[in-house]
Amino acid sequence: MNQFDFDILLQKYLAGEHSPAEEKFVQDYLHSNSIDESPVFESEKEKIGKRIKKKVDKSTASKSFILRFSPWIKGIAASILLIVGCWFAFSQINNKETSNIQSIEKEGVIEIKNTSDTPQRIPLEDGSIVILQKKSSISYPEHFGETKRLVYLHGEAFFQIKRNPAKPFIVSTENLVTQVLGTSFTVKSYDDARSIEVQVASGRVSVYEVEERASKISNGVILTRNQKIVFDKKSKKMELAIVSNPKLNHSVLPADYVFSFLETPVKDAFTMLEKAYGIDIVIENDSVETCLFTGDLADLSLFEKLDLICRSINATYERRGTTLFVRGEGCTK
Repeated sequence: MNQFDFDILLQKYLAGEHSPAEEKFVQDYLHSNSIDESPVFESEKEKIGKRIKKKVDKSTASKSFILRFSPWIKGIAASILLIVGCWFAFSQINNKETSNIQSIEKEGVIEIKNTSDTPQRIPLEDGSIVILQKKSSISYPEHFGETKRLVYLHGEAFFQIKRNPAKPFIVSTENLVTQVLGTSFTVKSYDDARSIEVQVASGRVSVYEVEERASKISNGVILTRNQKIVFDKKSKKMELAIVSNPKLNHSVLPADYVFSFLETPVKDAFTMLEKAYGIDIVIENDSVETCLFTGDLADLSLFEKLDLICRSINATYERRGTTLFVRGEGCTK
């Protein structure tokens, strides 16, 4: 499973739209990475955190330490979780083990660096979640302001943002700013890379270039589900495209819907794909529209579905920006 697929799975899990198999995968992942997680009561976080910090300051004055909390797993008794959470935290202190996450807090700003080889889950105070990739860092104020939620990213991270129209969430990188109200997306902005990439898993995001002079008109675009932008740092050009593996929007489909077609007009099949993936498909000639398609496309990716349909009607498709164009001689009568 690549990172984009994992980000989508995590989004479904957080929204409660996962299957039993997907739930098992996430639970197994959390279990295998439990060294970075301590399940406790939300109301007990601050009290336990202060108690642990005091003990750390006394026993490891020269070493940095971070304790990260996550929501408790549904169905486990809360009292057991509190005991387990406290036991794990204090056992880490007593063993003087160093964490794969480095946390620096000064002058009201928190900076977190992922020095491990695996993605790390960072919960924010507003309920948003950040999955921070290896060799990446993020910094943000200890408490968000009244008008916006601003974070700074170096590297790559997936963001699952808690919707709040009164406080837009803003991710700032070296050259680009990504602004949302509530959605999920990935930003990839490594300092030594030639380009910056933003790809959207759900919702809409506004991406615009950081200008040195405020009077300039910003170079920017609006991205929606399954769209991405690649920004070249040197040329300052933005390239719009479709993500490599578009994901279905299950909320717009019937619960039991499967992509199985029987003598279906190709135009109708493409309309269903447009709806399911949120990607425009343009048929460039009438000879293709008159064709009928029969086939089972279940469990195939969007581009695999398109390949099969196009081969059956003597057509091809081309990606141009965020739109797919279909053309060909069409079916033979």
